[in-house]
Amino acid sequence: MAEIVRRRIPFGGRRSITAPATCAQRQMWNLIRQELPDAAFYDFCLPVALPARCTVRDVLAATGELLRRHESLRTAFHTAADGTLVQRVVRSGTFEAEICTAGPAEDPQSVLAAWRARMRERPFDLDAGPPLRVMVAVADGTPVLAAYCVSHLAADLMSMRRLTADLTRLVTARVTGRPAPPADPARQPAEQARYERSPRGEALLARAHAYWQRQLATVPATMFPAATTAPTTAPTTAPTTAPTTAPTAAPVRYSAAMDSRAASLALPVLAERWRVSTSAVLLTAVALLLGRRAGLPACAFRLLAANRSVPELRAAVANLHQEVVATIDLRGESAREIARGAFAACTTAYANGLFDPDRAAELLRAAERDRGTGISLSCCFNDIRQTHGVRAAGALAPAPVVRAAMADTVVEPHGFEEAETFFLVVDDEVPGWLRLVLNADTAVLTPAEVHAFLYDVERLLVEFVECDEGRTAGHPV
Repeated sequence: MAEIVRRRIPFGGRRSITAPATCAQRQMWNLIRQELPDAAFYDFCLPVALPARCTVRDVLAATGELLRRHESLRTAFHTAADGTLVQRVVRSGTFEAEICTAGPAEDPQSVLAAWRARMRERPFDLDAGPPLRVMVAVADGTPVLAAYCVSHLAADLMSMRRLTADLTRLVTARVTGRPAPPADPARQPAEQARYERSPRGEALLARAHAYWQRQLATVPATMFPAATTAPTTAPTTAPTTAPTTAPTAAPVRYSAAMDSRAASLALPVLAERWRVSTSAVLLTAVALLLGRRAGLPACAFRLLAANRSVPELRAAVANLHQEVVATIDLRGESAREIARGAFAACTTAYANGLFDPDRAAELLRAAERDRGTGISLSCCFNDIRQTHGVRAAGALAPAPVVRAAMADTVVEPHGFEEAETFFLVVDDEVPGWLRLVLNADTAVLTPAEVHAFLYDVERLLVEFVECDEGRTAGHPV
């Protein structure tokens, strides 16, 4: 068993400031409240391998520098007397570090797994902050791995990737005796809140709210009609993303992951043929399968919008993403036509990804009243690949090669947790492979059906590759 030493490490920043919460922070706050008492549900951990010859002191000093640079990592949250969420950046304080020395029979990955399990049982005190902890795994007297646990209120996945990359750069600079690399200019969350209340920000929010209103007027009420229960009115504090049907019992969810070379090979072929992104290709396949199951001519998803299109936010460490609804029309004459429509629908959705979650919740309730039925937006698609919007360059695999790669596909149970009826995550962490992780409520997809759905996505992509342009009109679903 690893020897664990916990330390409190001081940090300091340029300023302290209190500001209203941003739209993305408020949406995440609503989601966290929805999961109570499981307050750690939206905390997440990301590891990073450490450069050779570094010390524990190097890692902790670099972490302190990251807190100095990024105000989101030293921010606390509280609800004001009028019920609004407030962010409070502190100038100084301490963060928690665990130094875990692996025992003789342990490896760093087992130390990491044990630390993650401990963090899952220790939610952050968001009223006090900071919303970050660090672990350093030591093997044979040398730090070999570090990991950050951060509240989703403070950082999204893109931010976490930047944090781990910056940690590597800062530690490497210390080890080699070079100056620390400067921080990239980025808007801090307090400034983002100010921007959202500026005339330009208010105009963007108004445009997004009009988009939500149009979507909610026609979006399918649910993608799983057989599992729908009687509608109820959503409470005032409900987040936009909360289903508005009354559950009869606590849902049981199941996750599985598919690792597929065939899907990885098929996506760029189809993206090139159809002139869309690889993400739009995959979304088309998933939408066609869900639409067939539901017997519906359209499929509604919540897509995770990064909201980093402006230069001031590309290097920001903050929670910026929001979940925006998009409807995919499945009535096209060909798979290519459906994919082109999906690409356009996603582009429009992402352009309206910044919105007031409370206003969106009001629009959802109004749409339910107008339509006389509950509307469930609990079907999510999250492509977390770093290049998912770009068609792959280079030689494209011929159809027989894509078909043959199906023999290597593996589908296994996975530990992924989500709070939605259907949540599909796409990743390509291993080069040459596509990983699809599907978490579903077993009331709508049994574990066996989760596995079958993943295989069906791969099968459909391969069949699309095998179809020539004339045969695509029959999109085999």
